[in-house]
Amino acid sequence: MNRWILAIVALGLTLPVPARAQEPPDSAQAADETADENEAEPEEAAQERPSDFERLTRDATLREGYFDTYESDGRLFLVVPEDRLGEQFLLSFQASQGPGTGGVYGGTMLDSEARIVSLEKRQGRVLLMQHQQRYTAPDGSPARSAIDLTFGPSVLATARIAATRDSTDHLVDAYSWFVSDLSGISEAMRGATSGETGRGGAGGGGTSLDESRSYLESVKSFPRNMTFSARLTFRSGSSGGPRGVPDGRFIPVTVHTLMAALPEELMERRTADDRVGFFVSAQKDVSRDDGQDSFVRYVRKWRLDCEGRPDRQGLCTPAQPITYYIDRTVPEEYRPAIMAGVEAWNEAFEDAGFRDAIHAALLPEDADAEDMRYATIRWNVSDPAGYSAIGPSIVDPRSGEVLDADILMEGNMILSFRNAWRFQVSPAAAVEEMLAATPEELDALARGGEMATLGAEIAAQGVLLRTLLAARDEIGPSDPVPMEYVNQALKWIAMHEVGHTLGLRHNFRSSIDTPNELLHDADWTRERGVYGSVMDYATPNIAPPGRSNGDFYNRGVGSYDRWAIAFGYTPDPARAVELARRAAEPGHAYGTDEDARGPAALDPTVNVYDLGSDPLRWGMDRAETIRRTWQNVPSFALEDDQSYATVTNVFAGLLFQYARALTTGIKYIGGQYHYRDHYGDPNGRGPWANVPRERQLEALTFLIEHGFSQEAFELPADVLRQFGADRWSHWGNTTTFDGRIDYPYHGEVLDLQRSLLSQITTSMLFARIRDAEMKYGPEDVVTIPELMQALSAAVWSELEQGGSVPAMRRDLQRAHLDRMIALVTDAPSGTPADARAVARMTLEGLVTDLGTALDRAALDAYTRAHLNESRARAERALAAGLDLSN
Repeated sequence: MNRWILAIVALGLTLPVPARAQEPPDSAQAADETADENEAEPEEAAQERPSDFERLTRDATLREGYFDTYESDGRLFLVVPEDRLGEQFLLSFQASQGPGTGGVYGGTMLDSEARIVSLEKRQGRVLLMQHQQRYTAPDGSPARSAIDLTFGPSVLATARIAATRDSTDHLVDAYSWFVSDLSGISEAMRGATSGETGRGGAGGGGTSLDESRSYLESVKSFPRNMTFSARLTFRSGSSGGPRGVPDGRFIPVTVHTLMAALPEELMERRTADDRVGFFVSAQKDVSRDDGQDSFVRYVRKWRLDCEGRPDRQGLCTPAQPITYYIDRTVPEEYRPAIMAGVEAWNEAFEDAGFRDAIHAALLPEDADAEDMRYATIRWNVSDPAGYSAIGPSIVDPRSGEVLDADILMEGNMILSFRNAWRFQVSPAAAVEEMLAATPEELDALARGGEMATLGAEIAAQGVLLRTLLAARDEIGPSDPVPMEYVNQALKWIAMHEVGHTLGLRHNFRSSIDTPNELLHDADWTRERGVYGSVMDYATPNIAPPGRSNGDFYNRGVGSYDRWAIAFGYTPDPARAVELARRAAEPGHAYGTDEDARGPAALDPTVNVYDLGSDPLRWGMDRAETIRRTWQNVPSFALEDDQSYATVTNVFAGLLFQYARALTTGIKYIGGQYHYRDHYGDPNGRGPWANVPRERQLEALTFLIEHGFSQEAFELPADVLRQFGADRWSHWGNTTTFDGRIDYPYHGEVLDLQRSLLSQITTSMLFARIRDAEMKYGPEDVVTIPELMQALSAAVWSELEQGGSVPAMRRDLQRAHLDRMIALVTDAPSGTPADARAVARMTLEGLVTDLGTALDRAALDAYTRAHLNESRARAERALAAGLDLSN
């Protein structure tokens, strides 16, 4: 070696080495070393020496498939043929295992839709590049060229080419692509561990990916797709953590990455329609200049083509039916109900023109659920209960074609539904869950998710069903819910999740298509459904005392489901256009997530967990049934040698469902019926219709009598004395209610009442009332002064009647006073000035009435202290003065 070469080497040893992204054993360095060896070897020896490709893959495991891979310890070589560079394919991420809380459950999708990516070669590296898919224009058009000029791809990952075989097959070490945060899972993990996991649960701290404790778990390759499962470890900022994690400091989550071929031929697209509830793939066509909406929206659906000519009934056989395979993780006793739920959709597909379009089969023993040729239904476990079941699917974003679906069902959903008594969810949560939703949650639901609390609701429904059956002496206190009802619930859940993977969104309005008087008519419900769509969130259809029960859940798809599937899947596009115009027909009612929940929701007929064409009447009946039942809980909940804690758990479950029933009345106040009909539709309706004043007053009366009266929550003292304590002290169980061993009856009722008060005095509701007065006339709505006066008179009725105020009423009065003071001194943004003024007037009247009541002599010490304090607080709020900046 020359002296000047030695000098350069010595200089290199003294220079700092630049930092570079962490890679598994450096493939670039291996290639450089090989080059040095080649330079030093004689020509004959070089010819005998294995090629770089052979040397690097000699002891690796070869998997042939969509892309060939070689895997060895700490390395994953991807073989990228030269002629496949630039080929676009799908990339999608899923949490196949998670901590089981906070929205990160096994099976949850981490992307809103699959990404379109390609592998590109640049400067000795292969780049994984994601292409934009939001903007479109016809191929070859100037607008298409403008898009390509404007929007560039994102480089998601990169790896140096380690070797090339025969000048065509490039070998890249992609290990670090998958053992990383490429999926963005870290953000979801921070959310999953940042708060409490449930009542009495422990919160977590921040998390960060620990690459030293992460590894590639499996690689699988199939003809049209391949999957990579990476077991990632996140270090927690606290010693606590989700209870399903063995050591809360190190939280495992498995990220499942899918790479899949795009269809060679684009599916014929079906233009979406806002009258029919399908998930959509939306793009913006920048070439449109015809005055129409530049967004183009396509329904998400399976490719379903006719094979041959239709038969005499006009039905054709699909060239390739949609088949769902039941994984062997599903317990055998539940498979028949699930398979029946899958094949129940055949009735809907007949309306679309197909016979035997959908099948259910047991997954072959030699098949793999990760192979996209198999749409599957699998069983998993999470703790505590979460979504209950989810139906994620892989969709071609260019056309909306569903390419694969893998439905997951939580095993503890059925166990809790059938056997649980224990229930410790605040009744206030029942109100919030039916009405409140963040924009982020609504976005997740619009992408196919389920409410995070659906699993807890299924358990609560089991408690309710079991309670009422025991109260009627149809089962004993220790008996589980009979399998007849379990199978009905399980079949409905299977139909619901299959419906999602067929492309359908939630339909929370469908229950109004069944008249209340026909809810327990089995002939009606088996033809039309307990509710018009299995895409609704059901509640058990339990008859009031004295009436015989019909179906508890839908036994088949509903009238809306048949109409929606016909629209989405008919082979005739012109028929689809005509079908969409039938939105006003009976049986086609539709309202989805954003119509039911969130601050913009205002239609009282669009609710989760209600039944019947008259939700208010149904809520009244359900509330009365529950209130009669809880008066004698110990008589049917206890048997020899049973813990008294059972009484507490049964009552807590009943109170939760009672709150659900009360919530049906809230949106009637200041409410409007919302219709999706288009101008000129047959029997079409306008976009809005006022909830008649008499119905608003009826709803307000219902809330006052069943939510704000002393009589609503009175229980015999001997029943209260039997509310026992849970004394099991171990993980996964809490022995207290926010620190108390005994049941905090006053606190639970107050939480419910405070939530009801908050929901009927929101800024949005006040604003809607003012607009409704202009649209329909003040004589046809309950005005803001009328609403506040009615609430004040009901809550503070003792001021006029005289006498002492019971404890539960004092709590409610303080909650009402808190709300009025907040409206006067610190009204939320968007509160109309009129509402603040009326609240101030309400406080002024209250001060006068409190003074009159205090002049009376017949007051106990509690009452006098309460009234004195209330007057002082109201006076201080009024003395604060008006905020002139408003």
